[in-house]
Amino acid sequence: MTNQTTPSGSSHSDATMNAIERTMPIIEFKPDGTIVRANDLFLAATGYTLKEIQGQHHRIFMKAEEAAKPQYKDFWSALAAGISQSGQFERVAKGGSTIWLEASYTPVKDTSGKTVSVIKFAQNITQARKAALADAAKLEAIKRSMGVIEFQPDGTIISANAAFLKLMGYTEGELAGQHHRVFLTPQERVSAEYASFWQELASGKVKSGQFHRLAKGGKSIWLEANYNPVFDLEGRVERVVKFAIDITDKVESARATEIALKQVREAELIREELNLALEEMSTPVMPIWDGILLLPLIGVVDSARTDKVVNKTLERINETRSKVFLLDISGVPAMDTAVANQLLKISKATQLMGCETVISGLSPAIARTMVELGVEVGEVRTTATLQQAFAIALRKRNKQVAGVAPA
Repeated sequence: MTNQTTPSGSSHSDATMNAIERTMPIIEFKPDGTIVRANDLFLAATGYTLKEIQGQHHRIFMKAEEAAKPQYKDFWSALAAGISQSGQFERVAKGGSTIWLEASYTPVKDTSGKTVSVIKFAQNITQARKAALADAAKLEAIKRSMGVIEFQPDGTIISANAAFLKLMGYTEGELAGQHHRVFLTPQERVSAEYASFWQELASGKVKSGQFHRLAKGGKSIWLEANYNPVFDLEGRVERVVKFAIDITDKVESARATEIALKQVREAELIREELNLALEEMSTPVMPIWDGILLLPLIGVVDSARTDKVVNKTLERINETRSKVFLLDISGVPAMDTAVANQLLKISKATQLMGCETVISGLSPAIARTMVELGVEVGEVRTTATLQQAFAIALRKRNKQVAGVAPA
């Protein structure tokens, strides 16, 4: 198969060929494509025995429709003319299964330059080819569902797929050669943060997150995106590929929810302020004379409200240095032991502050109820009317009011 010059040269060529035979699938043809021989590795790759293929034509490894094409005839004509052929070839193994071979068809010539045989050196790349096709299919699926755009390391746009162009409203011709900053606001374009963004990408750092961008015409959109540096064989960034999906609706919905929650929080604050105002109105402890405080109590009296009344009353006594506290209960709708005890609690608390309490507004019905319930009022002064209570308070302050008889 090779020109032999010296015994030592022949020995070296044989050793080389034997080494290749042990590591690569090899098959030999006549110039017209008839199979002469094949080594064990080639037979294992195709599933045949030597007896099954010897004397057959190469077309047994081809799909019928491919073997019938003019290109296949030209393929063997070129080999017979001494022109080598190489590449990745789809072939058919025994039983019809498809295999892929990385192969070189090498014509062997005699001393006159005539092609006497063709040797094919091959590598079975079926699994690698399947993996590559699967990866290509995945990438194609991604490109169909996501916007994809490629940049040079400095941010200059190389290309964009249809999904990205549709999302941003541009044609490919409008974007090619432009810089990524076309998608940014004027303020963002000149920021130090943006300059650092592309410097880090050019150094090989991946960028991902949610990004605000401007589509054609200035339309505001939000993207969930990944910027992926792609490296050459020497480890240098040769381009940056960006994968993006539109999350504008999601972001706007989240912002609307945030605004609604803020409004709810503001409404809650207003409600709390209103409640405080209502509480203030429901316990209006007010000075009506020098040293005299009045609280007209209206509505239901329970332990929670009593605590607030006590706190408010004691604060006002401390502020005004009052000595008499008039607690008018004519607006309390009902009296029972619990209510009576709450009133006494208020009276005792004021006494500790040096302020005497006078309870006014006791109707005959309330007085009778308190007696029937056995409520002990002790030293607490009580009157039927607020006028009587006020007269007592004035007397205690060493003042007189004409026409008002003390109780």
